[in-house]
Amino acid sequence: MPISSHRPLPPADCRRILIVGAGGFGREVAEWARQTWPDHAHLVAGMLSEDPNCLAGTGCPLAIVGRPSDFEPAAGDALLLGIGIPRVRRQVTESLVARGGRFLTLVHPTAVVAASARLGTGVVICPHAVVSVDTRLGDYAVLNYHTSLGHDASVSDYSVLSPYATLGGSASVGADVFLGLHATVGPRISVGDRVVISANSCALSPVPADSLVYGVPGRSAPRIAPGM
Repeated sequence: MPISSHRPLPPADCRRILIVGAGGFGREVAEWARQTWPDHAHLVAGMLSEDPNCLAGTGCPLAIVGRPSDFEPAAGDALLLGIGIPRVRRQVTESLVARGGRFLTLVHPTAVVAASARLGTGVVICPHAVVSVDTRLGDYAVLNYHTSLGHDASVSDYSVLSPYATLGGSASVGADVFLGLHATVGPRISVGDRVVISANSCALSPVPADSLVYGVPGRSAPRIAPGM
């Protein structure tokens, strides 16, 4: 569902913001949140992870305050999705939403987002991403830093674009898709659901669902054991 502003602030009733996921991407999301909302940075209060020790040895100043699997959101809680694997993003988000979890949309101030772009709920757009005219980004999708969507391109729910991944004009990516580092989808090319496009690979012909794309030009093969 589109949001009314491409750079929304935390809602007025927000009392704390929790990052769902405390791996590398989760720690990045926490940093981008503090940069995006400097007047609300004090609200970024903790992280949710199934591993209570996952922040050991990191410079993250936040603490693990619970597990996504049994966390019960309280009034005033808001969530930011910091998980980088599409399948896990969907599983964790759907479970939390069913328990009343409220996810925020995060658009870093260095990202360029066209006024005609349509952004879904719970989207995370990282530094220096470019979202061009008449594009569509589905619910809980993520554009990592320096990614770009050409004009009229679309990305469906829960899909993840890794740093420097690119969609050409009018390209479309289905749900639960993962694009690796520097992966590319050519103009007007469609990519089915649950596809993985490996790092530095380029899809120049339509890709069926549940495929792995590798190489330049990209070749596709069935995914034997989907993990993304």
